Amino acid sequence: MDQKEKLEQLKKRLGLMSGTQWAEKRQEEPAPVKKTTEHPPATPKVSQNYDTARNLTQRLHLMTGTEMVAQQDHEREQQEAGNFEIDRVMEGECIGDEDNGFFLVRRDFPLDYEQGNVVLGDALKSNAGHIALSANDTELTCFDARTALFMDTETTGLAGGSGTIAFLIGVGYFVDDVFRLDQCFMRDYDDEEPMLEFLSDLFRDRETIVGYNSKSFDLPLLQSRCIQNRVPCRLSGLPHYDLVHAARRFWKRRLKDCSLGNIERQILGVHRHGDVPSYLIPQLWFNYVHTRDARALSPVFYHHQMDILSLVSLTAWLCQCLDRPLGNGFDHAEDKLSLVRIYFQQKKYDALIPHAQEFLKESHPTPLRRECLEMLGMAFKRRNRFSEMQQSWETLLEECPHDYTAIIELMKHHEHRTRDLKAAYALGTSYQDHWREQHPHDENSIELRALQHRLERLERKLGPHAAGDDF
Repeated sequence: MDQKEKLEQLKKRLGLMSGTQWAEKRQEEPAPVKKTTEHPPATPKVSQNYDTARNLTQRLHLMTGTEMVAQQDHEREQQEAGNFEIDRVMEGECIGDEDNGFFLVRRDFPLDYEQGNVVLGDALKSNAGHIALSANDTELTCFDARTALFMDTETTGLAGGSGTIAFLIGVGYFVDDVFRLDQCFMRDYDDEEPMLEFLSDLFRDRETIVGYNSKSFDLPLLQSRCIQNRVPCRLSGLPHYDLVHAARRFWKRRLKDCSLGNIERQILGVHRHGDVPSYLIPQLWFNYVHTRDARALSPVFYHHQMDILSLVSLTAWLCQCLDRPLGNGFDHAEDKLSLVRIYFQQKKYDALIPHAQEFLKESHPTPLRRECLEMLGMAFKRRNRFSEMQQSWETLLEECPHDYTAIIELMKHHEHRTRDLKAAYALGTSYQDHWREQHPHDENSIELRALQHRLERLERKLGPHAAGDDF
């Protein structure tokens, strides 16, 4: 029994009438007798309510139950006929055949296409040294965007393992005078092998991988799927530029949230329209596999496309910021200090010193200045520029009295280089007194014990002069 028959039986059982039946009944009823009254006769309450509901339905373009059932039947017929399949909804082509193929959406973007603050073609001007610096990876000193592969995947989950499948794999690359984006889509589970074989051939001429959290997730997942499908994974062993680590090095101090979506908004100035949240994407694919209705997948392809274009844009933007002299490519103090720290962590002291000195010319919060002065003092020490090192530590003590690092470094300097043992001893005892005032019940601190050990050695060197009046 179909839906229409069920509705008709329900109407009869409840004594309901359609709009047509109600109008016919009203015409058959005798006209009401006119009464001599000053007020016109009231419209029957039921009829008035019905007319009001009908007018409201028409004004709001609402459907009746019958119309809704008819629409559902029509959509079901369309779905059974395959009119909502992915190749009818998205602009693309089926690679292979029904039994051994997948769906490919290919789009070419001109080099002057704007993605946020930059155009895609700016990535071709990327400085390989800047790429290696931001990635802390010397293998990327030969980076060339023309041979790089910008990669992202949409998967059935984030847990990883053999049960996780990448149903949408996107790869972007520069070819001729365009940036080409290929989005490979699995219409069902048996599309995976031909899709991976197509990608394996595409990977053949690529020399670098660019992704976002791809070292930890996307690449291992692709390697696992290739192994299970006995397809060679030609990405293994290639230099890998994972932008999530570069983003954290530069912006973690200020932004906290370094997800690609937040980096797009805060750094690149990208604002998406018609996007879908990431956590909904797996279920949308499962729904498609079950219903074969691809209409809800358009936002998924848009989300995926934006992710890959932002990889290109972010690569170009980082290099542009680093191209400008002395950290002027960064507008915020936290970002400028992050650049100084990157130089410090990679032991590039000659590059660190001018950046740190430029940073200190401006007025910044004390914690940021303290960190910068500490790195600057250490950099001077590594370059044997001891007079400048001493000046940095003394400046740090002026701005942050009783700073432990500055105290210890100056004590070392006076003990071993200037041979001013009294100055070293005075610095140590001053800090020791301050510590005991601030922590009267903590005599077992590692810092305090190290300081006491150094003071004891100085006392032995000074002999009776350590506690003398002349001292």
